[in-house]
Order: sequence, then C-alpha cells, then structure tokens
Amino acid sequence: MSNLGLEMAADTRPPDGPRHRGRSWIAVLLSLGVLAVIALGVKFAIENIPEFGGPPDYIGEGTDQVVIVVEPGQTLAQIGQTLKAEGVVASVDAWLEATAAEPRATTIGPGSYDMLTEMSAESAVARMIDPDTRIVDELLLREGLRFTQSIEAISAATGISKKKLRNTSKDGRIGLPEYAKDNAEGFLFPATYELEKEESARQILSRLVDRWDAAATSVDLEAGAKRNGVTAYEAMIIASLVQAEGHPDDFDKVARVIYNRLNPDTWGGTYGLLQLDATVNYALDKSEINLTTEELQNTDSPYNTYTNPGLPPTPINSPGEAAMDAAVNPADGPWLYYVTVNPDSGETKFTDDYDEFLGFKAELTKWLADNPQ
Repeated sequence: MSNLGLEMAADTRPPDGPRHRGRSWIAVLLSLGVLAVIALGVKFAIENIPEFGGPPDYIGEGTDQVVIVVEPGQTLAQIGQTLKAEGVVASVDAWLEATAAEPRATTIGPGSYDMLTEMSAESAVARMIDPDTRIVDELLLREGLRFTQSIEAISAATGISKKKLRNTSKDGRIGLPEYAKDNAEGFLFPATYELEKEESARQILSRLVDRWDAAATSVDLEAGAKRNGVTAYEAMIIASLVQAEGHPDDFDKVARVIYNRLNPDTWGGTYGLLQLDATVNYALDKSEINLTTEELQNTDSPYNTYTNPGLPPTPINSPGEAAMDAAVNPADGPWLYYVTVNPDSGETKFTDDYDEFLGFKAELTKWLADNPQ
C-alpha cells in the first residue's frame, strides 16, 4: 500500500472545504460588481450617446413641481433650453424630437406653465399643450365700469398697485386713440381676460385697449360717428351714456333720445340739456337710482347734464360692444324722454310728450315707494 501523503505536514495539505467555499463567494461577488459596472456603462451609453438609442431623455411623467416661463417670441428650441436648464427634460434634442412628433406643439405660446422635473420629453410636450397647465389670473371687467372701478379690479386680480396702473394708463404707450388724449376712461374694454402672472401694467392695459379697438372696428365706430354728425370720441361718450342709462333691449332707443336732445333744431337753435342722472352720479362718484333735486341742480361739475348743455367732456364708463353699436346705429323715433319704470326688470318707456313723461315718472315713484332700497 502506498503511504503517499500520509506523512505530509499539516501546512502542506490541500485547503479544507470551508476555506475553499469562501473564496468562491468572493469571486461571485466580484463578478456581479463587474456586471453592474458594465450595465451602468451600457445604460449611460444608451442614454447619452446617440448611436446607442437617441438623445438623453428621462423616463416617466416627472417628479417635483416647477414653474416654467415662456417669453414672447421664444422658439421651440429656446423653450427646450429653458426646460433643460430647469431640469424638466434631459436634453434639448429629446425635446425637439418630441415636438416634431406632435403638431400641436406649435401652439405653445408665452406664459407660465406648471411643469414637473425629470419628465420624458414626450410627457413635457403633452403637458405644455394642455390648457390646464397654463398659470393664469382671470380678470372680469363688467360693462359700465368706471375707470377707477376697472383699475381696482385689475389691481385685485394681479397685485399691481392702483397707482402704477393709473400712471401707466397716462404714459401714452398703451395704444389709446389720439383723440382720447391719454385718458383711458371708456377704453378699458369690458370682457373676461386670462392674464399671465408676468404681464406688466402696460401689457395688461394695452390688451384691454386692443380689445376696445377690435370692438370699434367691428361696429365701424368712426364711419358710424361721421354718419351721425359726431366725432368718434363723442360717439364713445354717447356709448357710455347708453351703457349707464339703458337696458340692453333699449340701447338703440336711448341713443336716439340722446341724439334728439343734442339736435339744435329740437330746442330752437341751441343744444338741449341731456338731463341724465348717470352723469351726475359720475360727478358725485355715486350709483344712485333716485338722486335728490339738490344733487341734480346744484352739483357743480361739467358732468352735470342738468345744468350744462351738450355732452359731458369724457365717457363716464367703459361701454360694451352692444352700447357702442347703438351709439352709431340709433333707432328711428321722435322720443325726447324715457323713464325706467321698473328698475328690477329694466322696463323703460319712451315718449316725446312731456305730460306723458311726467306720468312715467309717477310710475317710477310708486315703484320706489313699493320697493324701498
């Protein structure tokens, strides 16, 4: 029998089982580490080297909220640069590829957008073309608001100070017609506006005046004014009186009464008194249905049409398009008087007979007694 190895020293024998298994696990772990490094390298190559799958792009719909501002005139590439700088998209190229695949991307315009960081380019495009993503302030200006009331509404909606808005309205750079002489009364057109948070006082006021200009074009204000023997500014004054005094159903009749009263032939060669409560209310900064005789007769103001013949010097509010249209397209009729006999329903009666007018006034007096304010 061979005794080979029986006499070997302990330190020359092969390693035992457990020591051998330990070295095997180390090798496995090292192998896994190498594979992980390789996988990361492949992932980096795929995401960052065009040959491996296109420009860098995030996966998913995003994480943290961020507001993106698109400036007027920016191209899609410039928008992509902003998105990349703010961490929304991984690369401008990925963004441009996504916009090229979405025809509606060309509708992305200036404004503020509620976005998320680390969005796929496709998700970023889809979010920016969604109207609900736009961050806007809604401004509602009702027909018939005075300049001061419009300024208060704009300030409340935007946080811009009333002083800043007033001063800007007079700086000659908001697009008012020359005949307005930098007085915006009457030209801050009543409508609902969506305002971007970054819009300046000048930009906002210019938008309102632009909207007035569109309405003036629609009703052909200048030609209509000339047709009625007044200037465009006088037509705007008349429109504001119509807005303040009339029910929409009667705007054209109220306009006719004003023209009839302005006609010198009606009063023997002199301008008549319009005798409109709305102008006295404007002078007093009130909005009363039934002014006192003292207020009507003794208010010392060029806006008191009970004591001053002709039109007041400026519009007294911002009329809507319907009132502007009535101012240049008055109804045909001989009326010289009207009375709103039911302020709740707006029922208004017209006449050219003074005694009948007094009867209408009695109806209003009774309504006021039955409906105390």
